[in-house]
This record gives sequence, structure tokens and C-alpha cells, in this order.
Amino acid sequence: MTVSVVPPANVEAGEYSIPVSAISAKENLKMDLQVHITGTYNLALSTPSGLLSLDAKANKASDVTLSVTNNSNVTLSNINLNSAAPTGWVVEFDTSAIETLEPGATAEVVAHITPSDDAMTGDYVTSITASTAETTSTADFRVSVKTSSLWGIAGVLIIVALAAGIGYVFRKYGRR
Repeated sequence: MTVSVVPPANVEAGEYSIPVSAISAKENLKMDLQVHITGTYNLALSTPSGLLSLDAKANKASDVTLSVTNNSNVTLSNINLNSAAPTGWVVEFDTSAIETLEPGATAEVVAHITPSDDAMTGDYVTSITASTAETTSTADFRVSVKTSSLWGIAGVLIIVALAAGIGYVFRKYGRR
């Protein structure tokens, strides 16, 4: 005899008793089967607005608020936050671990992302991961690095100075 049990998706974790009976012409057998539901594990990592991009300047920290949501039907514990960023970048968290998070609850953590001082203007990807022993969630952030416009202004001034110098030379010496 085979017994198959399919619990509903929203069942809470715990012990459940399932009565089973087998009836024949001569005998009537009854038994209670014990089922242990461990729960479903689901963790979501995002931002409060859902936006996964930010602007940063080279060698200056930019803050992003992270939302860690427990979409499980059990309490999650020991949630660790880690990051993977380009070489030379620093990613720090106000809190790198969340001790417990109840089902349906959300915890907010601030991440401080600092591009390296030699980062060029452009878009980079930084991955942040929230993980427990049971589940993991990763969010990839697009970080747009902006550099100082001081060198752009200096370049324009150099070009203007060269053009003025060439104009002076042509006016003084003319065409020969």
C-alpha cells in the first residue's frame, strides 16, 4: 500500500498526524502517520524602491538601502550579507548579519559602496548576496561611476590656450 501526501503551499511548519485506514472483508486496519513539514525557504534582496542602480564617484562612498524580505513560512536566522565588486572597490554594511527575520518581515540594511580611486567613468556591476543555511538571494547593482569634471575643464583651457598661441603666431609672423 502506498500513501501520498501533498501539503498546501501555505502550510505552516510542524508535525501533522494523518489518519490512514485499510478495509477488507476480514479486517479493518487503522494507523496514524506522522508527517514533519519543515517549511519553505525564500529570501528576497532588493531596495525599498526596487531600483538596482546608483551613481558613485571614484574613491567616495555611496549609500544604498537594501531590503531583505523573508518570503518563507518559517523564521530565518543568521542571514549574512556579502558582496562581489570590481577589484579595488570596498563594500561595507551597517550590519553584515541579521540574527532572525520572521515570515513576511523585511529588514533594511545600508550598504556603503566605494569605487576604487582609479575607477574610470562608466558602468560597473556589484553583486550583493543575502544568504542563510537554507536559501540565498542575490541582487546585481549597476553602479555608474562619475569622475571629476576638473580634467575636462583643464583640457578645454589647454585647447583654448593653444588656439590663442597659434593665432598670435600667425598674426605676428603672417604667411611667409
